[in-house]
Formats: sequence, structure tokens, C-alpha cells
Amino acid sequence: MQDRLASHTMTETPTETTESISRRNRVAVAISLIALVVFLALVGLGATSGRETLTGVVVFGFLAMMAGVAISYAIAFDTPTRQVWAYGLASGAMLASAAALLAPKAIGREPEIGGFAIAFGYLLGYAGHELGHLLSHRDLPLNLAVGELTLHALAAGSIMGVLYGSLPDLSALFGFGVLAHKFPAGFTGSESLKQSNIPRAVMIVPAAAVAIAAIPLSILTPPLSGIVQAVFYGVSTGVFAHVAIDMLPECSHVGSHAEQSGHGTIQCSRDIDRIRQYAVASTLSGAGAILVVWLSLAMA
Repeated sequence: MQDRLASHTMTETPTETTESISRRNRVAVAISLIALVVFLALVGLGATSGRETLTGVVVFGFLAMMAGVAISYAIAFDTPTRQVWAYGLASGAMLASAAALLAPKAIGREPEIGGFAIAFGYLLGYAGHELGHLLSHRDLPLNLAVGELTLHALAAGSIMGVLYGSLPDLSALFGFGVLAHKFPAGFTGSESLKQSNIPRAVMIVPAAAVAIAAIPLSILTPPLSGIVQAVFYGVSTGVFAHVAIDMLPECSHVGSHAEQSGHGTIQCSRDIDRIRQYAVASTLSGAGAILVVWLSLAMA
């Protein structure tokens, strides 16, 4: 099993009781239902406030992530090969989205400020990942993987909402491109919840987080200067890139020192060279899929 997956999940400890697990899961389902109600309310708000394009984009992201969760119910990601492809596709898609759709906008507005913002965004993602491990000592209704996906979704929603307030003619192409990785992220997050024995309904939280950030900010944000836009684009780029790199699949022999490294591994001592080839192919495929989506939308 993947060490990085283990680092992203809060596995059941010997001190957990059936009662505490049941209570945690009830809270998880309640939070998920609240997130769904808020999402539906905000979709209605967006549709009635003249933000049809933005509303369509966030609904697309929600449905894409939920489709990924549905796939995780239908297909068991219980082998190193399937785990590699799941994480590789998600990682490649996220990294391509950040590099092609966000970074140029940050640099294009204010090169130095945008560059610093990308660096700080990446370090914020790193800080969230490392400090998030402190939460693994608590019996919370989500795990680190879903926490990071929620942070990532809030960043995506924030950038779209803030910039929509300044650029109301923002095209659907931009939004769809940013959210195109939601499908693979959906089934990788769902799989991590399964490993943590947490209800997979919790995936509603990161799926709804884009709308929760985007629609209110699009209404409340006044027109922004180029510098502020560069900061928002840059920080989002850095956060996206960190999540993508953190999900890169890597193989090692079971018991290897690499399992203790910050860059987690999948335990795949059998046919390790073949699995490494899948790791490379999956990440390139994820990035290539974003390119194909972008080209198809650009030519539409």
C-alpha cells in the first residue's frame, strides 16, 4: 500500500473504539450534507445574479469530481498498477493546469510579483501538508488527502471568483481548464477515504468548495489591479503545483528508506520496473489529457 496514501489518510489506531468511529462518521455525513445544501444555494444565487458562465463552470467541477467518486465505487483501486494510474493521472492533470492555465497569467501581469506569489503559494501548500499531519492525531471526520483537495478547491474557486469580479467576460475555457483534473482527483480522494474508513460522502466537501469560494467572491470583489491579480494567480499556481507534485506516484521496494521520505511511495516490490513505467505513462497521460481538453475547447 502506498506510503503517501498512508500519509494522506488517518488510519484507524488501536485507541479508536467502535463508538468513536461511528460518531466521527455521523459528523462526516452531516458536514457533507451541509456542504451540499450550501452548494445548491450558491448555484441558485449564481444563476440569478447574472453569473451563468461561472455557475456552469462550478457545476461542471462538482459533477466531474462526483463522477470520479462513482468510478471508485465501481472499480477497486487495490493493486499497485491501479493506484499508480489513479494518482499519476490526477498529478499530471493538476500540474499541467497550474503550469499552462495559471502561471502565465501570474507572470504576464507582474513578472516579479507573480513569480514570488507562485513561490509563496507552493510553500503554503507545503505548510498545509506538513502542519496537516498534526490533525492526524485527532479523530476528525476527514483525512489529510481530502483536506488538501479542499484547500486546492478553495484556491481554484477563489481565483475564479476574484477574477470574475474584475473580468466578468472571463471565458468558460479558463474555468473548465482549471477544473479539468477534478475527475481523477475525485477517485483518488475517494480511495483515500476508503482506506481511512471514513464515508466517501465526504468528497462532497472538496467538490462543493469551488462554488463556496467562487460565487460569493465574484459578487463581493471589486475590480482589482494587475498586481493583485498576479498575486491571486500566483498563489493559486503554487498551491496547485504542490498538490500535483505531492501526488506523483513513485515505486520502491517494501521496507525501503524511501517509504519514510516526504515524497511517498507505492509498495510495489513485484514487477517494480513495469510499475515505474506505468507511473511515467500515467503522469504524462494526465498532462496530455489537459492539453487535449484545452485544444478542443479553444477550437470550439
